[in-house]
Amino acid sequence: MKRLFALGIYRIYLPGFTTTKPTGPHVPILAPEPDILKTRKRIIVIVNDAIQDLGILAYRQLQRELGINGATTVNLVKELIKRSSTGDAASKYGDIFDDGVGIKNVKDTPALVVLNTGQLLYSHKDNKAMTLRSWSAMPRRSIAHDMIKIHEEENRVPGHRNAKEHIKSVFDTVLCNPDRVAPDAEIYAIAIEGGTDSLLSVIGEDCMPYAC
Repeated sequence: MKRLFALGIYRIYLPGFTTTKPTGPHVPILAPEPDILKTRKRIIVIVNDAIQDLGILAYRQLQRELGINGATTVNLVKELIKRSSTGDAASKYGDIFDDGVGIKNVKDTPALVVLNTGQLLYSHKDNKAMTLRSWSAMPRRSIAHDMIKIHEEENRVPGHRNAKEHIKSVFDTVLCNPDRVAPDAEIYAIAIEGGTDSLLSVIGEDCMPYAC
């Protein structure tokens, strides 16, 4: 997350749409700060598989050749910055792929929104969103005990109870909301693995609200 923060991409907490972590049920996504997001005319949206944590593209690569930058959205953000800097401005980010390098001007923040179809369980104890895998790994009373019980009304966030609901909520309350994204902005959605089925299902059920 520190690497992403340096690139102008932050956790945005839903349903409140704030960069300040709330105390209570929430789901974070990744995006530029609200004031920056609203100025963008082209926005790339990533819908990942429901087994991944926010921003992780491939856990199997974290300790391999891709490392933490290549196995997460860090290098994707850097690629967007690099490709957006053309002409004389391109030299400004000639070192962007060096580890730890960030944006030099907030105006260079890429318009990337990363949805969070995985971390849809909320832990009151830790005040954080979790994947089912992380939830099942929480400490138990003994090896013979079942994992911590999930209470649907207590450990789910309204509007984000499953992947499809989460995608629809982000589109309805953020991407298609003129108070948060420019009405004439173009949205480019990229879905990965299971995220593809979820996204197509949402659009297939009612495509009109998202037609451009």
